[in-house]
Amino acid sequence: MAVTTLHKKIKERHLIEKLLKMEGLITDQEIVDLLLVWCAFKPTAMIELSYYPRSKFSRKDFLEKTGELEKIFKKIGFHYQLYINHPKNKKEITRYSCVARSEKKLNELLAAYSEKNIKVRRLKLGALLGYPVTAVRAFANGTSLRLEDLPTSILRKDELKFLNFRLSKHWDAELAYLKRKAETIRKVAPDFFTKIINKPKKVYSPKILRNPSATSTRFSVASGVL
Repeated sequence: MAVTTLHKKIKERHLIEKLLKMEGLITDQEIVDLLLVWCAFKPTAMIELSYYPRSKFSRKDFLEKTGELEKIFKKIGFHYQLYINHPKNKKEITRYSCVARSEKKLNELLAAYSEKNIKVRRLKLGALLGYPVTAVRAFANGTSLRLEDLPTSILRKDELKFLNFRLSKHWDAELAYLKRKAETIRKVAPDFFTKIINKPKKVYSPKILRNPSATSTRFSVASGVL
């Protein structure tokens, strides 16, 4: 590895450590997604930046942390468009911020996010967010599996803690994807990986792909991004 490349990676590693300290501003799963974009495991990610009345931060601290996050993005070289939300409660519709490794992918993500056709939007977003094709197609066609349909032995697997999309009938291959995803995080941020694995058994369930309301392009599903 060239000295300049090594220096760049060392510098980025320092920034990744700063990113890991953004807990509270963004979720652990969102940090996972950003790490996966950083190491080229996936091309894009979506995160929610919302200040709620009962947030653990003051409004001033929230804006300062958001500013710190943007500085990290710039130094890493991410391309992004941030949306800062100030909802009155957690039921209020909010917008997601978009992050990508390249300007081209960012523009594609923004276009997919604004797509009015539900099925097309789900297919495009799922692909850009790096999810398995089988899972993306099943979700777009309304044929995703419920987690309770999986064998009990599968539900005990640690890699399910990294699940943020809905599984399909091809769940065995999709679990292999989750295992690769978890292994990537273990290599990139071992302490963070251990923290997630040691949390009580549950499946992460961020909210990104529901139908948009008439006045918003936010997406959400009850049990995962897909």
